[in-house]
Amino acid sequence: MDRSWRGTGVEGQDLLEVTTMFRTLIKGITQEWNKRGGEYNLSFPQFKMLHILSRSGPQRVSTIAEKLGLTSAAITGLTDRLVTEGYAIRARDEDDRRVVYITITELGKDIVNKIIQEQEESNRTIFSMLDDRDIRHLKRIFSQMIAYLEKEN
Repeated sequence: MDRSWRGTGVEGQDLLEVTTMFRTLIKGITQEWNKRGGEYNLSFPQFKMLHILSRSGPQRVSTIAEKLGLTSAAITGLTDRLVTEGYAIRARDEDDRRVVYITITELGKDIVNKIIQEQEESNRTIFSMLDDRDIRHLKRIFSQMIAYLEKEN
């Protein structure tokens, strides 16, 4: 039985190892995030939500849910915490009271900018052993994989 993958000579075991290594990398990056993001009392999904709001302006709950791949109920939970911390506000649509918009506050914008600066430092450290060509190669590979996964869903 030929176990090579797409005729490249890559064995199924190699793909399993790559997958395991990738998960380990993501776990390490997540732990690094938790160390830095924790001081702002933000989870990574909350930060991603604030980042979307800071770049795109007020958004419907359903739009944020779609962008983050979460349910509207999950976004409501994230929003509760962001509102409590003063990072975001809720507003109902004047024409349709069922529609809720989430808006980032100035405090939320300040936190997003601080975290982005800190994460850039952290990312530089994590990827410091790679040269520019390797980074561009990873970006190309990840883009292809994400595009494939998005097409399948």
